[in-house]
Amino acid sequence: MKSSMIFCYLITALVAVSISRPTATEERIRIMARTIITRIKKIKDEHFQMSPEIDFGTDIDTPTDGLTSVFVHLSYLQLRLRVPPALHLQQVQVDLETLLRTLEGLAVSQGCPLPNPETPVHKDETAFPVTSNYLYLLELQRYLEKLCLNMDKLKWCKDTDVAETFIL
Repeated sequence: MKSSMIFCYLITALVAVSISRPTATEERIRIMARTIITRIKKIKDEHFQMSPEIDFGTDIDTPTDGLTSVFVHLSYLQLRLRVPPALHLQQVQVDLETLLRTLEGLAVSQGCPLPNPETPVHKDETAFPVTSNYLYLLELQRYLEKLCLNMDKLKWCKDTDVAETFIL
C-alpha cells in the first residue's frame, strides 16, 4: 500500500514538473530577451551617438513564425554582430549565445528541426562596421521586443522551409 502511494506521488510530481517546464522556460527566455534589449539600449547611448533625425526605418519585418524560425533568425543576427568584432558588443553576444542555447534546448526537447543557420558574411557587410553593428543591433532589439510580445509562437516548430508542427 505504501509503495503504491509513493509511486502515485512520484508520478504526480513528474507530471507537474513536465507541465510547468515550458512556462518556466518561456519566462526565462523573456527575461533573457529583455536583458539583451536593455543592454542594447545602453550600448546605443554610450557607443553610437546618432542624430535623432536619422531614420534607419523598420524596412525589415522578420516574422516570429515559430521556434525554428526564431532560432534561425537570432543565429543570423548573432553571426552578423561578430564581424567585425567589437569590444562593446561582447556582453550582448554572450547573452545572445545563452538565449540561443536555451532556444536550442527547447527546440530539441520538443522535436523541432534546427537547420545549420550559419551563412558567410559578405565583405560589403564589413566595409562600414560601425553602421553595420548599429543596424544589426537595431534589428536585434526590434526582433526581441517582438518575440517578448509573441512568446506563444515558441510552441510552434515552424520555419519557412520546414513543415509546421504544434507542440503541446
